[in-house]
Amino acid sequence: MSLCAHAVDVAIDGRALLSGVDLALEPGRLVGLVGPNGAGKTTLLRVLAGLLPAKGSVTLDGAPLDRLSRAARARRIAALFQGAGVGWPMRVREIVALGRLPHRRAFAGLSDADAAAIARAMAATGIADLAERFEPTLSSGERMRVLLARALAVEAAWLLADEPITALDPAHQLDAMSLLRDIARGGTGVVAVLHDLTLAARCCDRIVVMEAGRIVADGQPEDALTDARLAATFGVTVRRGQAPDGTPYILPWARATAKETTDAADPRPV
Repeated sequence: MSLCAHAVDVAIDGRALLSGVDLALEPGRLVGLVGPNGAGKTTLLRVLAGLLPAKGSVTLDGAPLDRLSRAARARRIAALFQGAGVGWPMRVREIVALGRLPHRRAFAGLSDADAAAIARAMAATGIADLAERFEPTLSSGERMRVLLARALAVEAAWLLADEPITALDPAHQLDAMSLLRDIARGGTGVVAVLHDLTLAARCCDRIVVMEAGRIVADGQPEDALTDARLAATFGVTVRRGQAPDGTPYILPWARATAKETTDAADPRPV
């Protein structure tokens, strides 16, 4: 079930947030969406989720996304955004159960399938021990894991996650990235907005780099995150190495000099 954007433009109050974005996504891969603050990453994610109107088109398995009902769209695309709240005090188990709403009839109770999906999502995110806790008692990292579980409980064909590891400690960051990768390996399409370039390069199958509302690089991590691209887009230099198991890694190391940034700059988007 492909998810594609073609010639997408978004402008708010006269300010262009996305300009001519073309992106074709296929299931079964973990795609990292990276770029500096204000690059348009979250805006693009909202457009792909059908939550923000845009010029151009977005299609799901070849059909216009905007022709699907909200319920049908919610069954196919699960989304997790920064700042998402619950609205009132609820137990963790009840929050995760909200992910099953697109699959339930109005006023219907949880089915066996719903209960199983909720249990799988809580186990995958390691929050089973938080099931009876109320949301206001959670730390920011615990809350993020609960909201990720809610998104996973949908068991949608696509998972769009906005900075899913930002509030997590290092161990849970590694767990979350491993989980997202495993979900993608299982056939789900996963797109995650990430700021940690080291984890993005290590865990993602594909990296899409955004700058000023445009896609400026798109490919495997080693092709998209070149020294020149990192200097031009992020204004940083990096150190590269190889772990004992042979896995290559990159570490943002220092701000690029003005000359390094200028020499690396390529105004042509991909």
